Amino acid sequence: MTSCMLLLASCGAHISNNPADEHGPLDAGIEADDGAPGRDAPAGDAAPLGAWLAPAAVTVAATPAAEDDVTLSSNALEMVYAIADPTSGKKDLYYTSRTAIGAPWAAVAQLPFDRAASSEEAPRFSVDDRTLYFASDRAADDGNLDIYAVTHTPGSTTPWGKPQPVEPLTTAVTEKWLSPCSGGRYVVVQTTTAGDTDLFEGTLGSGAAPAPIDALNTTDSETGAFLTADCLTLYFASFRVAPERIFMSRRASIGAPWQPPVRVDDFKIDDGTDAQEDPWLSPDGRTFALASNAAGTKDVYLSTR
Repeated sequence: MTSCMLLLASCGAHISNNPADEHGPLDAGIEADDGAPGRDAPAGDAAPLGAWLAPAAVTVAATPAAEDDVTLSSNALEMVYAIADPTSGKKDLYYTSRTAIGAPWAAVAQLPFDRAASSEEAPRFSVDDRTLYFASDRAADDGNLDIYAVTHTPGSTTPWGKPQPVEPLTTAVTEKWLSPCSGGRYVVVQTTTAGDTDLFEGTLGSGAAPAPIDALNTTDSETGAFLTADCLTLYFASFRVAPERIFMSRRASIGAPWQPPVRVDDFKIDDGTDAQEDPWLSPDGRTFALASNAAGTKDVYLSTR
């Protein structure tokens, strides 16, 4: 075990994630936590992306309610997130869109497949944005979350299909945060026999159960998985530190070992004591989404560069 894994509370990282770097050296874009802003090395004629701007709350998703579980489409113009019922704790999914990066977000609308008796949460779009995966206990309304998929057609007057369960992710344990990458591969969050949640990796359509990612899991809960389209970079939130924080790991190729995770310290919203979760990164590396309780209740934040 590396010293960074033993001393996670003090091992931070700045991220960059130029898509060109995802296929480069395993440490590309990861810098020591020396206070310098995260930057990408130029790839060919590509200019460095530069430092992240301070995260800003998304006004329509920063109300007195508890908003989290944020995900965006690959062009960062559509957003889905969850709002928790203050009494039951069950969640509903909401949708908003904008016409361009920096334009205001439209009024939010509850997704038509939400159910009053069940929880719908932890959404992730497919790489082509034509499928939304989410977790729900709608099979029995009993709190046991399973993975469902619903078709999505951007710009259509009927953009959402009918949710269908995703096998084999409909078991007696909780499954949530299915994050797909290319080739049908995915990472999902699943409860363990010990009662915490861990990261698992599998392939859609294979019929095989996902396998735990032992290099990234701890006896504390890991959640909020987000896998980049090339399947080589994984963001997640973890309770291995307090408050909950976002971590990142990379690997050299599909099937190669995941690097020891490093904490992502780019997104300080208040004095750095806020909890952060539900990471999402745009394919061009210029937009990052997360949820934070910095304002007292959970809200959705975006950072750009």
